[in-house]
Amino acid sequence: MNEYIPNVRDKHTLTQQLIKLLPTEQQPTAKAVMAVWWYNIRRTGGLRLTQTGFEVLSQQLELENWNYKIDNSVVFDQKIMLKLDKKMQLPYYIHAKKGIPTHICFFGSREAVMANLYGNLLKFLDNYNP
Repeated sequence: MNEYIPNVRDKHTLTQQLIKLLPTEQQPTAKAVMAVWWYNIRRTGGLRLTQTGFEVLSQQLELENWNYKIDNSVVFDQKIMLKLDKKMQLPYYIHAKKGIPTHICFFGSREAVMANLYGNLLKFLDNYNP
């Protein structure tokens, strides 16, 4: 697990903790970044990052992340998106090329290792119980 990301699924708490890691002069308010960093801003929404959120975590904060390559045979539909949204305990970003997801970048090492060990995203999501 990334030592700077608390293992909580509360996006508001997580956002506040991440903001504290930014230099003092660059610290925005949590309200200002919620819609910029996260796809789903609802408190109960998932931890999928927008491109801006991914860039802040990976480049500005230099947090470790791990890739999972999405197999071309996987139909990346709403079912998979909802499962990711409900089950992931730490932030993740979906890289896409021409609108087609190519890989997922996990900020949780446990989730990344498990997904790679399964080798099949849908099987991993069906069996993952955080």
